[in-house]
Amino acid sequence: MRAQFFDGFNFSTFKYSIVAIEYPEAFFKIEHFSLCPAIYNEACLRGYTGIFTINKQKRLTLKTLLTNHSDMTPPVIDTIEPTIFHSPAGNLRYDLNHELTYSGSILIGNHFIESYFIPFGFQLPHAFKNVFELTFKNGLFVQVEDKSKDAARLRLEYQKPLPSTQRLKLRVGEFIGKSEEYGFSDELLAQYMDLSYETKYLF
Repeated sequence: MRAQFFDGFNFSTFKYSIVAIEYPEAFFKIEHFSLCPAIYNEACLRGYTGIFTINKQKRLTLKTLLTNHSDMTPPVIDTIEPTIFHSPAGNLRYDLNHELTYSGSILIGNHFIESYFIPFGFQLPHAFKNVFELTFKNGLFVQVEDKSKDAARLRLEYQKPLPSTQRLKLRVGEFIGKSEEYGFSDELLAQYMDLSYETKYLF
């Protein structure tokens, strides 16, 4: 597994990555669009990625969906047909204004700190300098809270990932079942490699 392609979030005038979701099962399901994406690239094992925003009515909105449909004829979504666009998620792009009804919070971050990069799975929230928690009720944006200081605190509590010279040891350790000897517990490995975002809601 490689480091995974994040979902994006355009908030205010800045671009962020979605780094954790409080209730991922309730947030967004690709199946609702009758899409059956396959793995197109190791950097996007889900086969899709989205760019979200808050519209003028303060509703959580899916603006862009990058995906594929396993070489089948893709469906029309909200009267919108896809265009050809190559990305780690696939060869399709939908430009939408699809409002979501999610209730709960998400964490968004930007200004990634390279020294915290992990070469597999999703990166953890404290690897970003700027982190904000956005809260929604039935899709309506109700609150924003700056979590950047919490991220800084976690950077003090968590050790930095292994330097590149030791990553080979980690890979060997995985194969022989001794990853803890090389700096990563099984629990932490599972957290990084979990594609659901849920275990990353650390604040």
